[in-house]
Amino acid sequence: MAAFPSAVLGAAVLAAEDVSFVLVGSAALWLRGEIACVADADAVIEPGERNVRRVREAFAGIAIGPVPSVASLSGGSVVPVVTAYGKVDCLVERGRRDWGRLRRGAGFLLVADVPVLVASGTDAWNLRRRFKERVNE
Repeated sequence: MAAFPSAVLGAAVLAAEDVSFVLVGSAALWLRGEIACVADADAVIEPGERNVRRVREAFAGIAIGPVPSVASLSGGSVVPVVTAYGKVDCLVERGRRDWGRLRRGAGFLLVADVPVLVASGTDAWNLRRRFKERVNE
């Protein structure tokens, strides 16, 4: 098995627990071979109560800090969770806004034999640029 950064393995754990999300950010770009370092896992969560409950249940098994509430995972913007695999940022608002577009462009990549839905390189880079521009303003 290839050596995966811990944040990428954290995403695989969520996928193995049937959480529906698109992996973006440095983890997605690393899996696509476009960058060398992974800071954390950024997961655009599919909206919907059923999926949000699965997200919360999955985090209950791997979080080393507080497990976010269903309300925060449903209505928040970015919900950070510290897990045994590192930090996972749940991009909840981005899911509400862009789920369909990101999902259409994404594809599954295997991480430790688990299919993880990963944003296209173009979408991952575009989101990264938008975020970095906002931070630097």
